[in-house]
Amino acid sequence: MSEAAERVREYEWRDQDFKFLAGLLHEKTGIVLTEKKKEMMYGRLVRRLRALSIPSFADYCKYLQGSSGKKELGFTLNAITTNTTDFFREKHHFEYLRDQILPPVNKQVGLNSAHHFRIWSAGCSSGQEPYSIAMVMRNVLGPSARNCKILATDLDSNMLATAKFGQYDAEKCRETIPRTYRASYTQRVKDSEGDLVKMKDEVKNLITYKQLNLLHDWPMKGKFDIIFCRNVMIYFDKETQDKLVRRYATYLKPSGILFIGHSESLLSVSDIYKCEGKTTYRLLR
Repeated sequence: MSEAAERVREYEWRDQDFKFLAGLLHEKTGIVLTEKKKEMMYGRLVRRLRALSIPSFADYCKYLQGSSGKKELGFTLNAITTNTTDFFREKHHFEYLRDQILPPVNKQVGLNSAHHFRIWSAGCSSGQEPYSIAMVMRNVLGPSARNCKILATDLDSNMLATAKFGQYDAEKCRETIPRTYRASYTQRVKDSEGDLVKMKDEVKNLITYKQLNLLHDWPMKGKFDIIFCRNVMIYFDKETQDKLVRRYATYLKPSGILFIGHSESLLSVSDIYKCEGKTTYRLLR
């Protein structure tokens, strides 16, 4: 950054401020922010300084260390993280769920009405992933889908609020949700934002949303048949990634499935997971 560019900044942005904030976020969330993210961090956090009427980034760092720091850290994280998601993103996972996993579940539910099936969407962002899962489940299982539950978690409280509300841009939904699913599980609505699509209760009711930091305690009881953790680990360093996927193994049922993102790999934990297909892994025990 040139001296001229530095002079036109609204707030002074020192190396020590960036290093403190990057270090704090890594300590609390595991997210790694390199020097390449410095300008992005400034652009996103400057809004918080304006909102709080804080005069400098040095003072913002002090604010985060004070009594309001824990609450503010959530706003810091919401500003920094990029939440890019779509319905049926990486569609091969949903095809695998539809064709390989759910038909046997349908038979089991038919034989035993008390049979339950659990899926965890870890890092659910604004809800498109868990709603995509729910639509596939409802389509394959019909009314028996009530025996299946989806836990959707994210660290970003703003994204969780959007997910719970369950309304999305209609044009975007036309591009990403198959027509048969749109017809069955969504309805058109209008408001000040224009044309929207609202998720119907028969899919919304399959999902429970919770705020969760993946590096902290996991309060869930029982194990899951499937865990979706896609394009979440890219924010973490390699050591944190390895710890996380090994921890997932303790929350999967025997032979459970872990779906990860297209740019992620489980090569380092091949002792506990077997590759079943493109970014699809089965627990070995």
